[in-house]
Amino acid sequence: MVEVKATAAESDGLPYDVTATVEPDGTGKLVVTRLVAEQVEGGPPVQRGELAKISVEPFIRYVANATVIRVESTRIGAPGPPEDFWERVAANGLTDADLPDLAKAYRWVRLQEGKPTSLLAQEFNLSTATVKRWLSKAVDAGYLTQAERTK
Repeated sequence: MVEVKATAAESDGLPYDVTATVEPDGTGKLVVTRLVAEQVEGGPPVQRGELAKISVEPFIRYVANATVIRVESTRIGAPGPPEDFWERVAANGLTDADLPDLAKAYRWVRLQEGKPTSLLAQEFNLSTATVKRWLSKAVDAGYLTQAERTK
């Protein structure tokens, strides 16, 4: 569980100080389980219309980007793929050498969005079937588990 606070003074568009509790939901995805909005001094009272404008996505993305995972027995790292992965695949297409990074990208997108296969297909301008085929290769090679893909 992580609490993230965004203040009205430090944000663009938030009329309130907002605290979000972000947790994994047990399926490999992060969700907001609690959201507290507080009136700031001199600001408007908490109202339904303004609450509806508050997106939980920035809180989820913040936590996802700050998340670290164990990459080896004693090393930790960011859950996403290396920065050059997206450009490399756009330029050269997916290759067997990309399977470890594809697995990392899948996990990272799933952590935030919940629909990584379709989002990866869109990002790479590939069909969903093609991305599924490559994800199966990543499973067969041991970079991704079938359980991760079916949760």
